[in-house]
Amino acid sequence: MRARGPLVALAAAAVLAACGAPSNGQVREIGPTDVPYGLMEPAPVPSADSSATAAPGDGPRVYFLQDDRLLAVPLGRGGTAGTGTPARLGDLLDRLSAGPGQQERADGLSSALGPDVRLSAVDVADGTARVSVEGLAQNIAADRLPLAVGQVVLTATTAPGVLSVQLLRDGEVLEVPLPGGERTAGPVTAGDYAALVGPERQVPAS
Repeated sequence: MRARGPLVALAAAAVLAACGAPSNGQVREIGPTDVPYGLMEPAPVPSADSSATAAPGDGPRVYFLQDDRLLAVPLGRGGTAGTGTPARLGDLLDRLSAGPGQQERADGLSSALGPDVRLSAVDVADGTARVSVEGLAQNIAADRLPLAVGQVVLTATTAPGVLSVQLLRDGEVLEVPLPGGERTAGPVTAGDYAALVGPERQVPAS
């Protein structure tokens, strides 16, 4: 048992030697440039501009068509009437009902919603927005209906607090088509229409 102390001392000396500690017991200062990988450099502090920059696709958006794919357009700053979920949802639906602006049409954007379609927010409860749709399916080909519904659902679910959408007409729940051909009267989500979304790219807000 008496040999334990010398063995421990020898082991400690071996570890120090492996770590680069000098054998003469003198403390040696190491300059910052001698430390690899910049480990002695202070961590960068994020600037105010970089921390405030939102990732692409964040915030309320309106979905229009380009080459039969749904494309997100950021909601313009003008016309935002309020900060609550119903007001913001109403802004999005009004913007979608109005269709692409002149510059957006020049950029090749269109809408599967007919000019007679009118959208309005009924209420939002437990994350589900009930949206009144008047004029849907009038003068719209059956194969275009999933695109039209997808525009409404994808747009509405970018509003704060909205996770799913249920469409109504004259107060009655509508059965809506999904991209795969199925139909449902239950609430639908953005994920249900994700297959219709085109590659993400930046489109200037009108």
